Amino acid sequence: MRSRVTSPVCIGVVLTAAVVLSACSSGQQTELLPDYEPEPQQVNSPAVTTDTSDLRLPLQLAEGQVVAPGWRTPPHTADGVSLSAEHHEDVLTFRAVDATGTVLWEAQRPLSCTGFTLTSDGDQYLAVLTDIDAEVQTFGHTVASGYDLHSGEQIWGPVEVPGPHQGPGTVFASPPEAAMGSNGPKVVLDPATGEVLLDERNTQDIRILGEFYATILVAHDGDVKAYAASTLADSGLDGDPQWSLPIADHQWDEEQLSVSVPSPNPGLEDDAGAVLIGTDSTDRALVRLGDGQLLAEELSDAGQDPSSQTWVTLGQELSGYDTEGELLFQEPQEGLELVGVGAAIAYVENPDGDIEARNVITGALSRSYDPQDTGELVVPHMIETDGAAILEGPDSYYLVPGAEGSE
Repeated sequence: MRSRVTSPVCIGVVLTAAVVLSACSSGQQTELLPDYEPEPQQVNSPAVTTDTSDLRLPLQLAEGQVVAPGWRTPPHTADGVSLSAEHHEDVLTFRAVDATGTVLWEAQRPLSCTGFTLTSDGDQYLAVLTDIDAEVQTFGHTVASGYDLHSGEQIWGPVEVPGPHQGPGTVFASPPEAAMGSNGPKVVLDPATGEVLLDERNTQDIRILGEFYATILVAHDGDVKAYAASTLADSGLDGDPQWSLPIADHQWDEEQLSVSVPSPNPGLEDDAGAVLIGTDSTDRALVRLGDGQLLAEELSDAGQDPSSQTWVTLGQELSGYDTEGELLFQEPQEGLELVGVGAAIAYVENPDGDIEARNVITGALSRSYDPQDTGELVVPHMIETDGAAILEGPDSYYLVPGAEGSE
């Protein structure tokens, strides 16, 4: 339970996922679709304000307003807008909320279509949602569409994809043939048009690793390579990559190689952020997306503080790095889990299930919560430079509006 205080610098908590839902199914199902409204609807009204007396807030957010957009899945954030979904019976409602706490738009999907991502075509930010092909009206035929993140206006789609959203980014894959099997070949879509940029079914010597705001990472010819989406659209793999990283130099298993996005990761949408590349949870490298610079190695997780741009990493040690990979602090760690980063504080869960607040510059412990507080414990997932924050509760996610929205 998230209720026990064990020291002045940490608080007891068992972190669990708010809700676990399957992606848009592509099995041989023939159930009728639920009644839902797929087209985004304009809302442009404030999210519901939450009574904070019922919440146990971190000290640095204890005086702020908190709103409840109804999110049950982890939000994605870009360009000051966060998107996530709630569900009622067999219908999902995706809801886009800006940093002031204003609900911009919402769109419905079948409960099986939870897969979504945020991306950019270079001119605007897009939300990519999956759906069931309206022409077929049965499960097993997945389509994807791109919507302007701020307005909900449809930019492209629906386009047919081989299966559920796989990610990271605009990556989709055919489902496994068996219940416990691995996914089939993947495709990656062009964020600007929704057209297929690469298809593993047509190029056997390539592995699609992910799409990150119009930067595509692939494993090809013994390297991890980064391509601009526009380069692949014009020239395919014959075009020049932005950078490449030899796989053998890091002793990675190319067949098991994957890329994940640290969270929070400010700047990812403009190539200033970084990604984690590796085979497992002990050999990941933190690599800057824009130029391929290696910032840190042998990691399990990482997160970047939006205010100081400091990276906090977990591996054999708990460490802090500046934006160029210079070590700021390092100390041994055992069994820590990174929960969230923001406002110069990294929140980590220790092996006892307690939340510790660590200074991102020095690693020093500080008080995280008032031990006298009661109520539902919420932990910061991200805190932006303007004070806007995403908070995770036991079964939902909250938003703290930024300075403009809290006036």
